Amino acid sequence: MSNGTHNAGAAGHPDLQDSQLAEFMATLERELAAGNVSLPSWSKVTERARTALAAPDFDVDELARLLGAEAGLAVRVLTLANSAMFMRGGRPLSDLKLAILRVGHDMLRSAVYAHALVQLRQAPKLQRLRAILQQLWRESTQVAALARLVASRTASADPDAALLAGLLHNIGKLYLHVRLDGREDLTVNAPLSVTLLTGWHARIGAAVARNWQMPEALCQALADQDVMETMGAQGDLSAVLSVAVIGAYASADPAQLEDTAAHLAQFSRFGLNAASWLELLGRAQAESIALRVTFGD
Repeated sequence: MSNGTHNAGAAGHPDLQDSQLAEFMATLERELAAGNVSLPSWSKVTERARTALAAPDFDVDELARLLGAEAGLAVRVLTLANSAMFMRGGRPLSDLKLAILRVGHDMLRSAVYAHALVQLRQAPKLQRLRAILQQLWRESTQVAALARLVASRTASADPDAALLAGLLHNIGKLYLHVRLDGREDLTVNAPLSVTLLTGWHARIGAAVARNWQMPEALCQALADQDVMETMGAQGDLSAVLSVAVIGAYASADPAQLEDTAAHLAQFSRFGLNAASWLELLGRAQAESIALRVTFGD
């Protein structure tokens, strides 16, 4: 029997598919337990910059040298430093060291991860996933924009940390899509794939972030993003990310903006009324476009 015939039979057999799913999920459990959760590699320069930024007391001169070794990454950081978000009446910069000092630690991380995700979207071996990865990136910028605005308006979390959390909030979905790519035995069943993405992405995203040595508060926010109870918390990154995820996804349809604002005013405890939420949701849609211009789309 040919491999193609065998795979088609396996995909159509519920018991066999259930066993394959159980095996796949058991593998994920082992990876999570071992902290062995990583994405396909990006360029060596990007990885070195990511590693350097894992240290809170990174060397600015060394980081500037690293960023300058890859033109695309250097341009991304300079574009960020010269964006409306950071210019604030200052002069345009062309010096990477000054750009690093202007944008700060978390926003540098955002720029580096945005560049890394661009490299993943353009990787030849992930060509079949390009449209999905593009959609995940757009969703990330929408959540990031709203998270930053909520953090700024309510002083509930550092706005730059909130933006970074938003950019990374669906990194677990990206990981699962990459792992499921080519597994026709699992992806032939669309509801099953949705179940995997819905039930596992937050845990996996947190595991990926810990593997990248991200701050624990950010890792916990990724893990808690789908927990409704976090909307009732105040003064932490988890609450900001949770409400941003709900707000950004629910308001993707412009016709739902007012209903979403009313829902957030009723069920979140940030002290904002429906009119305030409506304003933030509208601004977030515009700022997400600006983020994609700044970080690459």
